[in-house]
Amino acid sequence: MSIEAIDWALNRAPIPTDRKDASTLAITLIALANHAGPDGRDAFPSVERMVRYTRLSRRTIQRSLRSLEELGLICAGNTRVRDAKIPEANARPQVYDLLSPELSTAPNEGRQDDAPPTSRGRQQKRLGASTATNGGVSTTPKPSFNRPGNRPTPSAPDGRSAVRPVCGHCDARDSDPVSARVVWLDEDRTRSVPCPRCAPQRGGGAR
Repeated sequence: MSIEAIDWALNRAPIPTDRKDASTLAITLIALANHAGPDGRDAFPSVERMVRYTRLSRRTIQRSLRSLEELGLICAGNTRVRDAKIPEANARPQVYDLLSPELSTAPNEGRQDDAPPTSRGRQQKRLGASTATNGGVSTTPKPSFNRPGNRPTPSAPDGRSAVRPVCGHCDARDSDPVSARVVWLDEDRTRSVPCPRCAPQRGGGAR
């Protein structure tokens, strides 16, 4: 829990007051800030926990999170801290960073170099070492695909991604593997079934 993040969410977050869902967005942002660090990063409460905090429905929470992203108040965060704390992939909630000029996660602040943020809100590091040509123009060698981390994502025969897009009815996001796309059967997140829309080939069965 971060007092700085909660204070910003309570008092200074620029949520438009003319929106019908302004109060819903505010309580959702406060619930998220309750799990962020002092810099506004690494907030990953489960949807079920946010439902318990806010007394809102699961779909309302999911819709509010999307609206907060569209307003530029939050973005998807780095998953390393979450993955270290939650070893099971199918039990990992989405990570969010709060975007505030008062915190260190505002765009282009607190970065180590001039690499731009990606569409997921994280900094994309350049691969390889830059070299200068005779004309003084810097170039960067292309990474080797022999390394596992540099291999391109497999594609379907028609050129589209082989991973199905999320259906919107489960907690999964486009970046999650099919194995993580599940529907929880209880609030304790101990029993789940594969999402029938995102991963129909995996079949059913409670776990």
